[in-house]
Amino acid sequence: MTATVQIPTQRRALVNTPMKRTLASLGLLAVLLLAWQFVPGWTNTPEYVVPPLSDVLAALFDPAALPRYLENAASTMSIVLLGLVIGVVAGLVLAILLAQSPTAYAVVFPYIVAIESIPKVAVAPLFIIWFGFGMPSKVVVVVLLAFFPMLVNALHGFRGVDRDQLDLFRVNGAKPLQIQTRLMLPAALPQIFSGLELAVANSMIGAIVAEFVGAQKGLGVLILQAQGRMETAAVFALLIILSVLGILLNLAVRVLRKIVIRWEITAR
Repeated sequence: MTATVQIPTQRRALVNTPMKRTLASLGLLAVLLLAWQFVPGWTNTPEYVVPPLSDVLAALFDPAALPRYLENAASTMSIVLLGLVIGVVAGLVLAILLAQSPTAYAVVFPYIVAIESIPKVAVAPLFIIWFGFGMPSKVVVVVLLAFFPMLVNALHGFRGVDRDQLDLFRVNGAKPLQIQTRLMLPAALPQIFSGLELAVANSMIGAIVAEFVGAQKGLGVLILQAQGRMETAAVFALLIILSVLGILLNLAVRVLRKIVIRWEITAR
């Protein structure tokens, strides 16, 4: 009788754990939002420093400003997505090539480390000079910020493949393409997706920084304009938009990870 009662209780506890965590997270969010609304007034904080939440929401859903937000968000996201795709593909391809040749890895990797150590924000003005204030200069910044996380993480994943399994594939006459697609790529998937998550975060940062340095439109431009007019509520509203876009991109990567890993397991 005791065992029969304990098993359903344990199951209920396991089922309720995710729900409890979700409720705790939503409760914390509610507390933070309430504090944002009322604490600035209680502490007599000037609105140009920290506006109450109601002012930020009013700025966010302002009918006059909303079309401008959407237009500039589309401009920023086009830069992010284009630069992200180019940087991720280039980093993955170079990682595959370097993983196949220890000599090339030994020669090239020190230069990769040296270039990666240079703050990309510092070279953004150079790209503005070389490529102008249009879209290409912003895309180049995003490409660099997406390229290195993917390259380094994917390279570590490829080079971390079990040598015994690699020798086994070669002994059985596997071709290089078969080794890449059936052994190295599946084994490196966790590191590849970790690099992709970092690349997504860096791409958002790169696009905004590039727009700060010089641009004609984009969310970064709107933030600078609102800052110049001391419209702090609008700045917070734009930051909320950026946060939502970043969360959606990160969520897309997580969904893609589950789909790819499930497909890879099924294919085996």
